[in-house]
Amino acid sequence: MNRSQQILILCGILSIGIVAVLAGIMMYMNAGAPTMTTPAGGIQKSPSGYDLSLLTVDVPSGEPLGNVSVYLDGGYDGSTSDQGTTGILELGPVSKGRHTIRVSKSGYLDYTQSVVVPSDSPVRIGLQSQLLVPIQVAGSHDTKIDIVFIPSGTTYDYADQEKITTTPYVTNRSAFVTDVNGIVNESLFTLDTVTDTTNPIPSDYRNRFNIYYYYDSSQFADAFDGCSGSVPDTFWETVPFADVVIILYPPYSATDAGTSDEPEGCVNHGSGRSWMKTPDNQNVLFQHEIGHAIFGLVDTYCGDTLYWQNDPHPNVWSSQESCVADAINNSWDPSACRQIEAADPASCTKPFWRWDPDPDIMHEGYSGTFGKASTQRMTYVFNNINIWGTAA
Repeated sequence: MNRSQQILILCGILSIGIVAVLAGIMMYMNAGAPTMTTPAGGIQKSPSGYDLSLLTVDVPSGEPLGNVSVYLDGGYDGSTSDQGTTGILELGPVSKGRHTIRVSKSGYLDYTQSVVVPSDSPVRIGLQSQLLVPIQVAGSHDTKIDIVFIPSGTTYDYADQEKITTTPYVTNRSAFVTDVNGIVNESLFTLDTVTDTTNPIPSDYRNRFNIYYYYDSSQFADAFDGCSGSVPDTFWETVPFADVVIILYPPYSATDAGTSDEPEGCVNHGSGRSWMKTPDNQNVLFQHEIGHAIFGLVDTYCGDTLYWQNDPHPNVWSSQESCVADAINNSWDPSACRQIEAADPASCTKPFWRWDPDPDIMHEGYSGTFGKASTQRMTYVFNNINIWGTAA
């Protein structure tokens, strides 16, 4: 073998060695060296787990919340940033699998949520104000009728004819919440059973409400401050979106039962604000009052109340001719148009007309149903949500 042949063999051996070494390095890099990957949702994988983004927001506004303390699997993990009100905290490294996140902020209810890592998107947690708690949120404020219940710190002693300045609601939040849920389920959510069935209200009417309750242990509404009661001065700052506020109060205290001491309801249509009071145990009276507050219905009894022709689709007319014309247009019996009047307990006559037959909830208050005219008006409001101040 000459020298040239020896050099060629040596070069071949070196080439094989270099290839082997390079292959070994590549195998090591692929099998053992740590790499950074970015799964869907922007979660960064590190040698010891995943980095996970947490966003905390206020409910119902959706605004980001800063300075929210975050606990991961029981241990404190930091607080969300308030810089630029981003409400974001990067958690990590977090191992793959199920974890528990608890968040806490002064003025808000603590909240705990289970998450699975890796997640397809940043974790978003909504915090409820301790003052305002949702019962049902079916959509945005501009697409739903927003109702807020607030407890009364007063009730009434009919026997002594005086206001009682303390109620069970003052010391028992749970009692108030139970009563709110009761009247929602037994009165608000049973409107389909007391309205006209030939031209019914929308079948999904329950999902056209957002319902909340407000509870501040330091101040309460006063159901017996005037006809419709009053709410704390700072109340509206928390619920500027409310379409209707309902002051709920416990039943009257009375020695004798009877119509003379029936619990009262009353509605105040303020400038852009509507509120009413109602007892917690009078389902039909509640329906009568929301007939006013939500649907803009007018009383059909004769007495000391307000009357007007509540167009469009009224349940009260300012003339017999208008009532008859609407009845004919709707294929109703025009002879059912009659003047609002009464002979007992005192003579009373108003220059307004009604059509719905008795027993009419807007006439009786404590019994009856909503007739065709009232139901037509209610359907109009359901289909034209947030028309307060114009049609309602």
